[in-house]
Amino acid sequence: MKAILTFARGWNALAAARSLGRRGVQIIAGDEYRFAPASFSRYTVESFLYPNPDNDPEGFLAKLEEVIRRHYVAGEEYVLMPFHKETYLISANRDRFEPLIKFAIPTIEQIMQVDDKGTLARLCQQRELPIPETIVADSLDEFRERAVGFNYPAFVKVRRSAAAVGVKRATNSAEAIHACEEFIHRYTLGNDAVPLLQASVPGEDYCATFLFNHGELATTMTYHNIRTYPVRSGTGVLRETVSEPAMEQTGAALLASLKWHGVAEIDFRWDGQATTPQLIEVNPRFWGGLTQSVASGWDYPWLLYRLALDGKVPPIVPGDPTIKTETPVVSMLSTLTEIIQDDRQMGTLRASFEQARGEFGSGQRMKAIKDFIGRLEEGADVRGRVELARKLFRDHGHTVSDIWAWNDPLPALGLLYPLAVFLKHGKVSTELLVS
Repeated sequence: MKAILTFARGWNALAAARSLGRRGVQIIAGDEYRFAPASFSRYTVESFLYPNPDNDPEGFLAKLEEVIRRHYVAGEEYVLMPFHKETYLISANRDRFEPLIKFAIPTIEQIMQVDDKGTLARLCQQRELPIPETIVADSLDEFRERAVGFNYPAFVKVRRSAAAVGVKRATNSAEAIHACEEFIHRYTLGNDAVPLLQASVPGEDYCATFLFNHGELATTMTYHNIRTYPVRSGTGVLRETVSEPAMEQTGAALLASLKWHGVAEIDFRWDGQATTPQLIEVNPRFWGGLTQSVASGWDYPWLLYRLALDGKVPPIVPGDPTIKTETPVVSMLSTLTEIIQDDRQMGTLRASFEQARGEFGSGQRMKAIKDFIGRLEEGADVRGRVELARKLFRDHGHTVSDIWAWNDPLPALGLLYPLAVFLKHGKVSTELLVS
């Protein structure tokens, strides 16, 4: 049994390599960079480099075909499993690979229906599926006009992006228009790709995951992002499995209407109350928190492997529903940031300062100082902040790491990749890591 995995630097590819490897599948891992975690896994028998799929699509396809042909043996179980946006290129050129290797991925037409956030928004509006208020403009002038009077705060979003890249929060129309103009300039966007404007909705991030077999739902599970990085607008780095049938029903209805085949993940935003969960975006491929799915018993890599070969999905055996997973270091950074940004009682402190300044100016200097010191203790809420820190750090107890495993330790060397990015660019951002 063999599988070729692309985008081997993704922690989700590492989760798949371990999942499949434990079942005896030999892993062949490909990426455009050498420091790819899945390439270091004990289950990887060979790794290879390919050109950047965006900059040199034909070079990428040629290299992938070369590797596939080199490992092809008639009669063997042999599956191609892409993990990032190279999925789209493979899907668009599926005739090139289908005689040589098995795979279960949606068609490029299905992918384009949901990958473009503007097309997705219009699709959901037509099907009356719950999404935040959204402006999909066909020109910059239309965006400028409709941004005035929109409900803020809101998010300006590049229509085709991943890992929270190309997303900016705006509190008024001027900020929204500036962000839109900035994205158009940075990414050289035409009128068919003008960023959209989407209202902010209260709540937290939930990720509903799916596996479909030619339009039939095979299985679904949902996890909640306890922490994201960057805080409040980034990707999940500390997660827990939850039961959220409303989200799963909405997502399944959308994907079934498209006759979906393969995996997908749908982001929702929900405040945990009686309000309807809002559909935010669709990832037509594997998701960043794949470790959470696998650790909870939904072993999507193995399920997809069997679907590609057998045309059917084996039974799911759910695991521990209380398990949590995290991306080490990054999740701790998120926790520390949340502690630092805790602004409780800051309004009280500001009011106290203004009152003390007034008393001081009127000659009541000792009274002003005494009153301010008394209110400072109340406003700082030291005891409350310590308890918050304790609560946040408790979330990290007994988690499963995306990276570290005692029986497969070398993929931790994949942390050299962000280090190399830092040395090259002087900074590390989500955009640089997934570029």
